[in-house]
Amino acid sequence: MTFDINALFLIGVGYLLLLFGIAYAAERQLLPEWLSRNPLVYVLSLGVYASSFAIYGAVGFAQHYGYAFLNYYIGISAAMVLLPVLLAPLHRICKTYRLNSLADLLSFRFRSQLAGSLVTMFMAASVLPLLAIQIRTVADSTELLGNQGDLFLDLFSVREVGAFTFCVLITIFTILFGSRSLTHKDSHQGLVVSMAFESLVKLLAMLMLGAAAVWSIFGGLSEMQDWLINHPSALTDLNTKTQANAQRLILVMFFAAAVCMPHLFHMLFTENSRSGNLTTASWALPLFLLLMSLPILPILWAGQAAGLSVPTDYFTLGIPLHLENPQLVIAAYLGGVSAGSGVIIVATLALASMSLNHLVLPVYRPPGQEVDIYRWLLWTRQLLIAAIILVAYLFYNLLPSQESLTELLMISLSGGSQFLPAIVAILYWPSANRTGFISGLCVGFGIWAVGLLLPMLAGVEGVFTRYFNVFELPPEQHWITVATLSLVCNALVFLLVSSFTETPAEERSAAEACTLDDLNRPSRQSLNLHDARQMKLRLQQILGESAANQEFDRALEELNLRESETRPYALRRIRDRIEVNLSALIGPSSARRVIDRTLPYTENLMGESEDINYIEERLEQYQSHLTGLAADLDSLRRYHRETLENLPIGVCALGQDQEILLWNMSMSEITHVRGGDITGSHLSGLPHSWATLLKAFFVSEDLHWSKRSLETDAGMRWLNLHKTESGIMGRDEKIVVVEDVTENQLLENELAHQERLASIGRLAAGVAHEIGNPVTGIASLAQNLRYDTDNPESLETASQIIKQTQRITSIVRSLVNFAHTGREDPTQAIEAVNIRHSVSEAMQLLQLDSAAHQIHYNNDCADEVWVMGDAQRLLQVFVNLLSNARDASPLDGMITVTAAESTDSQMAHITIADRGHGIDDALKERIFEPFFTTKEPGKGTGLGLALVYSIIRDLGGEITIESPVADQGNIGTRIHIHMPLATPGSPASQPS
Repeated sequence: MTFDINALFLIGVGYLLLLFGIAYAAERQLLPEWLSRNPLVYVLSLGVYASSFAIYGAVGFAQHYGYAFLNYYIGISAAMVLLPVLLAPLHRICKTYRLNSLADLLSFRFRSQLAGSLVTMFMAASVLPLLAIQIRTVADSTELLGNQGDLFLDLFSVREVGAFTFCVLITIFTILFGSRSLTHKDSHQGLVVSMAFESLVKLLAMLMLGAAAVWSIFGGLSEMQDWLINHPSALTDLNTKTQANAQRLILVMFFAAAVCMPHLFHMLFTENSRSGNLTTASWALPLFLLLMSLPILPILWAGQAAGLSVPTDYFTLGIPLHLENPQLVIAAYLGGVSAGSGVIIVATLALASMSLNHLVLPVYRPPGQEVDIYRWLLWTRQLLIAAIILVAYLFYNLLPSQESLTELLMISLSGGSQFLPAIVAILYWPSANRTGFISGLCVGFGIWAVGLLLPMLAGVEGVFTRYFNVFELPPEQHWITVATLSLVCNALVFLLVSSFTETPAEERSAAEACTLDDLNRPSRQSLNLHDARQMKLRLQQILGESAANQEFDRALEELNLRESETRPYALRRIRDRIEVNLSALIGPSSARRVIDRTLPYTENLMGESEDINYIEERLEQYQSHLTGLAADLDSLRRYHRETLENLPIGVCALGQDQEILLWNMSMSEITHVRGGDITGSHLSGLPHSWATLLKAFFVSEDLHWSKRSLETDAGMRWLNLHKTESGIMGRDEKIVVVEDVTENQLLENELAHQERLASIGRLAAGVAHEIGNPVTGIASLAQNLRYDTDNPESLETASQIIKQTQRITSIVRSLVNFAHTGREDPTQAIEAVNIRHSVSEAMQLLQLDSAAHQIHYNNDCADEVWVMGDAQRLLQVFVNLLSNARDASPLDGMITVTAAESTDSQMAHITIADRGHGIDDALKERIFEPFFTTKEPGKGTGLGLALVYSIIRDLGGEITIESPVADQGNIGTRIHIHMPLATPGSPASQPS
């Protein structure tokens, strides 16, 4: 039974187009999300592990190696069992640092571009036999099924046409599907869904073939059992084909394939966006592989029973041909094409990414200013895809025809297993270094190449077959000796060289980021940047404007930060995030070179401490992974952190560079600055007053400051400050404690004020007693003078004397009232007072003082402004205020008094403005305090403004001071008085 090659061509093209359609629908979200995002779909995508070898070669594997063939399925299942200690940690590392291939992972861990380049080259060499298997199975199956006819006459065979056509089609499909555009997505959902569909096709094909073998060849399960009884060698051979040591090595190789081979690494870690998918895969993938393995032995026995003439590797195709069942033949053929295309697509995509990042970019990087780097990377990756498949096709043509599929697979896996020691070291050996890794890898691959790869290509027996066959194996199993020797030598050299060579600091840092029992603890280093915008400008010089802007904006979006960020901690976070994102595009080594060149850290460390904020953030993210003692310690950390946050006293931690490392809630309440806004910033990022105070205290040698006053937007505050240095774990920081004692200080000030009032009361009582009688005598003499003379001048003098004695009496009375905390004299009535007349009278009195320096007064008060008050007390107010303004004014200066009615309230607004030296900001709050004066000793008592304040308040008014005056060129002082308005002639009233 044969098929026309054109029909086979159409079947293959149709299947690949169907795959492309499924992938396109998934990428465009045309498929329901419950289907495309289902964890079982991801599990089926891992079925890419079952290559065309699982369709064809597995039967031959079982014939030559007996039950050892089950290791093909058990190996990766064992890796799934080790999910918590192997796969999950590797997935965390890859996703955290955007590492998309094994070369990325190893170059990141060992901080070596050479390591990444060697891994890429050695990986390509070990994968070529695997890719050749996929091409050979398609070519062989096409040859078995095809009918050449007149196609191409006699120029080409069906086999050659099948292989070449498959490579061309798979190249086009891989380019269209896998590298149409660069993306930062964690997974390509189209690839995952299409690989899941391929796995279903493979599984259905194998189950159909297994059912046909049992029921169509034998006639049923009981008949197959009877055949086995009659042919006991069919079972005994399965037990004796392979030695126990060889079986264990085969298991190790298949186990290593789960994390070492590029297509599996790609699907396990790069295309897996959620760690929960691995949990589902830990049981579902072994179940899938179990179903795939069930038909192998029935197909083997059915082929032997039917006496098929085709090679054992192709019994799966020979049985439907023997049964002459076209549908079953097409199912078997599509199963092989599906398995082969899946492996080639995923492995080629992975190898192209590795080659671009670790072979091309280290040698040549396009100038970012002249080339669109995204487009250049895309085209380069597409060319690499075509080149890799071409090399695989050429390698397929070089292979000797006698090499079985099993031997090719074992050669490929034994090469891939050389990376297993390094993967184990990533998680469990922080002391491993790049020198040991490169040395061991070169030794192991050297033995593998000399013992397996080169003899295979030359078609001769290897040197190890003739001189080093310790397992006494047949020639076709000599790869076991080579694989064992290469892996053991690799591990020993790796161990010895790493133990006797020094591990650089950057490798130790990377090891801390990778090992299971540690977290990355980077030191706080400074960037020579003022803000985040400078990062974008520097990146543009390397990546070009478009790419730099995209990467910069993406980092800000992921971190939820602003472009205007100036905090050192935020700048470090943005830098690290850009490096991580770039590593997904160009590999960690190239990304690190770009970032170190454009955004280098300065030489000096900001203190010798670690980045405590970064550690806190990582611990918060890592909390769910902590168990046992680690979880208890984290709970203790949270307890102490919460206690510190809720302390009723301000606490902040400062690095030696004055970076703010800690800012608790009480500190936020005291300063009105949120901890989230200021943590990671310098002290200079605080409001000016707070920055000045804390900087001064930080550099001072004092450990304590008491009752330091601070002018803030919320008013004057008084603070106690304490500090201590933290030397725990080598940290070079200072802890500052800030205690807000404003309320206590205000109470103390009020108490002092009451004490002063009490002293004024005692003074006033004494003054009233001592000067009362002389003043009464002076008043009596003035009254007698008015009756003893008719001289107008003498009469005027007598009137003035009487008036001034009354003023003295009023002043003493006001002083006594002030001392009694504002109680008014019940004998004083409130009446309507004309402000202009009262101001004029005060000006006349001041002009009588010939000793005072000359000044000009301008009474600009409106005549119609009347206020409710006491004429004598208001006169006292204006005399005091005008006297102070006169003393502060320059010679021949001008003092202007204005009064007007407020339009929005029943108040009069009176202003007294001078152009003097003004009042210092620090003195404004104390200007109305008793006994406070700025005048020289002997020239002021400090009671004038205190009495003014008391009188205005008693009369129901308000008084404020503006100094300096903005509309006067920021000079002078302006007193604002607001008094209740009155109607002229309003009757007097007694105060209540």
